[in-house]
Amino acid sequence: MTDYLTIVRAVYGGLSQRQAATTYHVSRNTVSLLIRHANNQGWLTVEDLSRADATAFSPALLKPVDSVKDTTFRMPDFEHVHAELAKPHVTLKLLWEEYVESCRIGEERFYMETQFRRYYHKFARIHKATIRLEHKPALSMEVDWAGTKIAFFDPESGKMAEASLFVSVLPCSQLIYAEPFRDEKLHSWIAGHVNAFKYFEGVPKTLIPDNLKSSVKRPNFYEPELNKTYLEMSGHYGSVVLPARVRKPKDKSSVENSVLIASRKILAKLRNVQILSFADLQSLIRSALKQVNEAPLTGKSGSRWSTYLAEEKEYMLPLPEFPYEMAQWGKAKVQPNCHIAFQRKFYSVPFEYLGEEADVRATQFTVEIFYHHQRIASHKRLWGKADYSTIQEHMPPDKLFFSDWNRSRFLSWAEKTGDAARKVVEAILDRAVIEQQAYRSCFGLLNLQNKYGPQRLERACCLILTRTLSPTYQQIKNILEKNMDAAEQPGTKRKEHPSVKRGFQRGATYFGGDAND
Repeated sequence: MTDYLTIVRAVYGGLSQRQAATTYHVSRNTVSLLIRHANNQGWLTVEDLSRADATAFSPALLKPVDSVKDTTFRMPDFEHVHAELAKPHVTLKLLWEEYVESCRIGEERFYMETQFRRYYHKFARIHKATIRLEHKPALSMEVDWAGTKIAFFDPESGKMAEASLFVSVLPCSQLIYAEPFRDEKLHSWIAGHVNAFKYFEGVPKTLIPDNLKSSVKRPNFYEPELNKTYLEMSGHYGSVVLPARVRKPKDKSSVENSVLIASRKILAKLRNVQILSFADLQSLIRSALKQVNEAPLTGKSGSRWSTYLAEEKEYMLPLPEFPYEMAQWGKAKVQPNCHIAFQRKFYSVPFEYLGEEADVRATQFTVEIFYHHQRIASHKRLWGKADYSTIQEHMPPDKLFFSDWNRSRFLSWAEKTGDAARKVVEAILDRAVIEQQAYRSCFGLLNLQNKYGPQRLERACCLILTRTLSPTYQQIKNILEKNMDAAEQPGTKRKEHPSVKRGFQRGATYFGGDAND
């Protein structure tokens, strides 16, 4: 199920409709209809979208309306526009205003700024021209790993180790955030972003990473497949991911330049410093970063930090109430007992989803279950001995539950095996806080007779009842696997082994006595 709200947010965040269509695998016509619907609802900015939800963009709203293309608008001279953009201090907005003024003088219809920009982008792509766009405040944050590793002494291992430097830059103000990590894995990549947002005290509208495995699962010029955790993190902060295009260095020149600056101004300062621990390295990086961001910029009156505060910070998206917590994702099928299994623990799901496949999101503290992008259940994560987290409202009324999965069915089934099997099944059912929790164990227990036969299963049940009042499926299975039921079979005698003399035998004389005494 496509998340249409995310697509609209992406376009408002700076993506063209073509880029949004390829990134989210929908047609350009669909994107156009979504934007038209958002405008009709009065949702004109990213902030306006906070009042909307995903259901507001249902497919039923996306029926195309027949329209006739209006050709009475005056098309701008984009060759002139492109040439003018190369001049200092000239922006697309200024050129659009000049275009509007000339149209008014000639009493001609003109395009609005959004269409003006879209046509210029198309012109630049067709003519292979570099799009000379000014860096809008808070529009993007470009991120990458520095190419140079940092050596430090690791007291825990007693050996030298290497760290990687995470670098992010806001192109408008050129403000840099840098932080060392022990590796370049996904959790480090996500932590770098979270800490960067905290450092900036705000969030940009788009994130532009290189095609790293941490951010892009499958690099592709037209349809890059983004890492799910990375997308989730960006969504938590209200930002949109726009990967740099494959083999297009112009897309990420700012971050590469900032990586070079970080390498020169930060790493070069540490080249002759003896770094005695990772904590020492972190402290040195923070100090060097402060110097870089507060140093005067060449040709400008202020520093990176002062430029950011004056020109960009007020346009950043606000930080959410809580920082993003990295999660594990998985898939699970809703079982007949209304639970899904995740890492050997079981969490209930509303019975309406029986048999469906769901997405599972787990953090250190919670487990959330989603069906077609909608959350259908949430639980506190189980870490101890507890196996089940069950919400009573998720369980179905008895009359709606499958006839093969109820107490009387299991007890009747067990009676066919024997009285002991019935007592074991009854004990398992009675012990469950909610009866449906025990159905899986009962089903597994009775299925053991398919492998070991009903007689052995009955003997195993007899044996376990002599040892505990709380029998489990696993205990019965262990008895059968180790043939313990055969050893306890009535009438079976243990095999007597004849006494065997081993080692050296010493007589009574050796101990000071006589054999005849």
